[in-house]
Amino acid sequence: MENVNSQKDKNFNLIINAKPTKWDDKTISYSQVVDLAFPPPHKETEIFTVQYSRGPHDNPQGTLVKGQSVKVKSGMVFDVTRTDKS
Repeated sequence: MENVNSQKDKNFNLIINAKPTKWDDKTISYSQVVDLAFPPPHKETEIFTVQYSRGPHDNPQGTLVKGQSVKVKSGMVFDVTRTDKS
């Protein structure tokens, strides 16, 4: 029975660039959000900005930068923008 609850807790419905996305972990990293919004490969000249809202109490909104992760909850919204320096 414990395993069933663990599975249920790890099914999150996120919104990434207005697209519903299923996620199965309680955290998500900057790189994972970027890859879901803009699938690789990425050019070295591309810069991504990740902002989120509707997050859990610990982190209801903010910005993710390379190397960071954030706790998620269903309904959390991520907006990812891509800029090319070239």
